[in-house]
Amino acid sequence: MLKKGLFGGAIVIIAIVAGFIFLLRGCLSGYDERSSITPVLYFEKDGKAVVFSIVEYGKATSYSSGPKGTFKSMSVNYFIQANDGKTAELIANKKIKHNSDIKFHPVKVMGAGNNIAWVFIGELLAYDPFTLEKIADREIIETKNPQLKGKMPDEERYYEYDGISNSILITATDGTKYLLSTANLKAAAVDEDVISKKPVEAKIKALKKKEEALEQEYRAGYDRYRAYNKLYSEKKISYAAYTDSGKNFNLLQDSISKMKTDIRDEISDLDDLKDVDREIQIKIENLRGSSKSYSNICTAVDTFNGKWYGLLSAEDLEKPDTRFRYRSVYKETARNKFYTATVTAKDSTKKAIELQVTEPEKINEAVYLQGGFLFNKETGLPIHLKNDDGFMVCYKEKVGNTGSIMLARVDLKGDTKLTINTMLTEFEDWIYTGKSLIILGNDNKEIGSSNANLLMIIDLQTGKAVKHDYFTDKMRNL
Repeated sequence: MLKKGLFGGAIVIIAIVAGFIFLLRGCLSGYDERSSITPVLYFEKDGKAVVFSIVEYGKATSYSSGPKGTFKSMSVNYFIQANDGKTAELIANKKIKHNSDIKFHPVKVMGAGNNIAWVFIGELLAYDPFTLEKIADREIIETKNPQLKGKMPDEERYYEYDGISNSILITATDGTKYLLSTANLKAAAVDEDVISKKPVEAKIKALKKKEEALEQEYRAGYDRYRAYNKLYSEKKISYAAYTDSGKNFNLLQDSISKMKTDIRDEISDLDDLKDVDREIQIKIENLRGSSKSYSNICTAVDTFNGKWYGLLSAEDLEKPDTRFRYRSVYKETARNKFYTATVTAKDSTKKAIELQVTEPEKINEAVYLQGGFLFNKETGLPIHLKNDDGFMVCYKEKVGNTGSIMLARVDLKGDTKLTINTMLTEFEDWIYTGKSLIILGNDNKEIGSSNANLLMIIDLQTGKAVKHDYFTDKMRNL
C-alpha cells in the first residue's frame, strides 16, 4: 500500500510539474518572435507562383520586465516557408536547423537558380520552392563531386551566387575555386581569371590579346627589316631587295598602327560601357543590401521609349541637368511634378551612349511629395510596367520619418491608374514580377532591422493588396 501511495504521489507531482511547464510555456509564447530574413525569392511554374523565404522563429524561454528595462531570452530555429505568390497565404513551412546547430552566421538567401531556392543555413542548401523538398546539401554535393569531399567551408562568405553563369561559386578550404551548376549539381574547377567574366570584360581581354599579338608581329617585322639592313651593308643582297624590305616594313607598320588605334578606340569605348555596367551593378548590390533608405529606392529621372521623364520640384528647374544620369530623391519636402523632355545622343557611334536632355515640359499638375520612379531591384533600373507603358511612382504620404510610402501606377501621359498606401515607412525588400509588386516590410517594433514581419502582394492591374504577417503567421486585414 505504501509503495502504491508513493507511486501515485510521484505521478501527481509529475503531472503538476508538467502542467506548470505547459502553463509557463503558454505565457511565454506571447513573447515569441517570427520574421522573414530578406531578401525573399519569387518563383513561377505551371501557373503557380510562390514567395520563398527563410523564417527566423525565436521561442521565448524567459521574460522579465522592470525599471531597468525588459529582458528576454530566445531559442531560435530557422524555417523555410512558401507563401502563395498571388494571395500571400501560407502554403507550407519546414524547420531546418536550430541556432545551436549553426557554427557561423549569417543565415542567408543565396539566389534562385534553375527554379530552385538556394540558401545558406550553416551549410549550402537547395530546396524545391513549391514542395520544400531538399534538393542539395553538403553530403549530396560532396557525393556528386568527390573533389569537394571535406573541402566545403562552414562559412557563408566562401559561397557566392553567380547570376551570370547561374552557378554557385565555391571557394574550397584549399583555396581552389569551383563553379557548382544549379542545374545538375556538378562542380568544375575554374581559373580565377575567367570567373564571372562578363561579355564586355571578355571582349576587352580578347582585344588586349589581339593588341599584344600585333605588337609581336610588328617586332618580328622590325627584326626582319634590320636583318635586311645588315645583309645589304654586308653586300649580301641587292639594292632592290633592300628597298623592297623597307617598303614592306612601312606597309606593315602603317597597317599595324591603324589596327592598334582601332583596337584602343574600341577598348576605350568598352571601358566606358563597363563603367556604366559597374554603376548598375553597384546599384543592384546597394538595393540588395541590408540598408535601403527611401531616398535610394527610387530615382528622380528616367527614360522610356526614347523620351526623358522626371519628377522635379521648382528648385530642380532652376538648375536643370542637360546630361542624363539617375539621381536619388533626397529632399523630403520636395513637391515634385511630372515632366518630360526629348533626348539626343551626344555621339551615336559610342557603345556607351551619353544622352543630352532638352528643357523639360510639365505634363500635369499632380504633386508627388519626395516622388520618384521605383527601381527594379533585379536590374538596378527603374520599373517599366509591361501591360501599359508607365512607371511605379513612389512618394511620401507626409513629411518626416513617420510618413508612409505611397505607390502610384502612372502612365506616360501622367495619368494615375491606381494609388496605394503601403502603410510602411521603408521597404526591406520588393520584387516586381511583371503582374504584381511583392513588398516586404517591418511595422512591428519587436522585429530587428533588415528582417520583415509583413508580406504584401499588390496586383498592379486591379490595385488589390493582400497581406501575410510572419510574426503571427496569419493573414492580415487591410
